[in-house]
Amino acid sequence: MSAISISEFEQAQTCYEKKDYLKAKQILSKLYLQKQTLRTNYMLFQTLVATADYSAAYQLASDYLNDYLARNGWFKQYLQVGVKAGQNIKLWQLVSQISPYLNEAEQTLVVKTLLETGEDTQLSKSFSHLGAFELKQQRRIYQDAYSLAKEVWLQGVIPILVDQDVHPLIRNTALSDLQKLAYSKRVKIRTFFEEELELVPSQLVAFEDDPVVQAQEQLFTKKVNEGKLDALWQQAELKLVLMLLYPDFTKVKNLLGDYQQWYYLLVDENSKATLEKQVMILRKKVEKSLATWEKAWQ
Repeated sequence: MSAISISEFEQAQTCYEKKDYLKAKQILSKLYLQKQTLRTNYMLFQTLVATADYSAAYQLASDYLNDYLARNGWFKQYLQVGVKAGQNIKLWQLVSQISPYLNEAEQTLVVKTLLETGEDTQLSKSFSHLGAFELKQQRRIYQDAYSLAKEVWLQGVIPILVDQDVHPLIRNTALSDLQKLAYSKRVKIRTFFEEELELVPSQLVAFEDDPVVQAQEQLFTKKVNEGKLDALWQQAELKLVLMLLYPDFTKVKNLLGDYQQWYYLLVDENSKATLEKQVMILRKKVEKSLATWEKAWQ
């Protein structure tokens, strides 16, 4: 760190101590943009908390999440900020991953902190009747519902999985969230193909770790490394399609074959004239669903 940077960091510390948090935030944000370090991250995190910008603080901590988890004082702050940022369910998902590594005191801290979540009767009611709302409201309510207490959230999310009036991207996001919570009870889901399945979320492979998704990640990473920069947005586009089709890709595999052809068959405009009938039916169904999704944000 240069002498100028040290001086600026000390200036930010002085501003923080004098409770001039906005000035401290301005300096630290500039430093962090120039060079990300754990020292600057934590100082900026504290400053954001002091200004009650909990969402920004929560997101910032993710840059050094392992360091926050490894320090008891920081871990406690991270949990408290996450709750205030409305990320209660996301925190429970994290805890389900790291619980084998937590000692008894840390387990107690987690439960005590996450159970302090306030109740929002109107939100929980809207969440449990999500299909009654327009798509734009569905997404907002679903995001807001991460702030609910775990048991309240679980009661509301189970019906969403089979609700034909809830967009399939939200239904599958709900399923993915249950998988991350290691939810071990059997549930019914409505697939993209309008079929009902019974499964146990904790027994599913996480969406990000599914072999189909992994194969696409590797393919597009290779394209980016070869200098094909348009592969970045192509990858994002196809990932949205894959979330529509999650969790059972069997029918799509049988129809489309080799993973390397999936983007070409499902997304690429140049392929439409050459598609077989059954592939075109799937393609049109995917396009219609995504068009509905995108129209909600116009």
